[in-house]
Amino acid sequence: MKFQELIKSQQYSEAIANLQRDLRRNPEDMAAVEGMALVLRAKGDYEGSLSFFRRLVAQRASDETTKRLTPGSAAWQIHVACLYWLCQNRAKAIDLMKDLAAGILNGSIKYGDAAGGMSQGLLLYYMAVTSNLPADVSFALDYLKNRVKRNVSQFGRPNWPTPMAQYYLGEISFDGVMEAVSCLPTLTGPQAAEKKELSMRRRLCVAFFHGGVKFRAQGDEENCLARMKECVALENPLIEQEWYLARYEVGKQM
Repeated sequence: MKFQELIKSQQYSEAIANLQRDLRRNPEDMAAVEGMALVLRAKGDYEGSLSFFRRLVAQRASDETTKRLTPGSAAWQIHVACLYWLCQNRAKAIDLMKDLAAGILNGSIKYGDAAGGMSQGLLLYYMAVTSNLPADVSFALDYLKNRVKRNVSQFGRPNWPTPMAQYYLGEISFDGVMEAVSCLPTLTGPQAAEKKELSMRRRLCVAFFHGGVKFRAQGDEENCLARMKECVALENPLIEQEWYLARYEVGKQM
């Protein structure tokens, strides 16, 4: 069974044992390193997960072929920033996330999500609001405004997760966000239904989490927590940072 399936079924011990076996055979097996990073994060071992994600970042930084083919790539660094946050190192997390946003703006980072690095701004806004850092909140909102303008001019319409940024900027309501959540691309093939369900779950995860953050920015912690609970009640989509951050937020209240 693939480690992704073991994570999905919460068979963490078996997944870890299998991946450790692979790493004993080949300590430089980056697929196994990535697997360990993902399964430890799912299990809640954030320190352990961070150590493996940092290995992925270091390996990519030293790979001359990767640097030549994908200059400006910042793969894994959003994961690292969020894991520093989950490990209670907020200052480091915010600095890394700000660096990612600044790198997108100055062109030194050319790799981003489909909306051109929107996720960096969304996550930075959450961190800045939660840490009560007005200057960083303003930076995040200015960054999101820049990304929204670029996204609409480039694609003619806001692609996901641009509507989330528009919500933070007061351009659309949460109902507008939920309309965007349901506007999934047409999928074909034998796994179309499964892919559509995962895509919907990923979007809902992001929408509920950042909907909660907007309540926090307005001083409404009760509704913030309610949205976080909606997010973490979804089956873990494995990819979205927001699910782990929501689990962390809900866990703080227990």
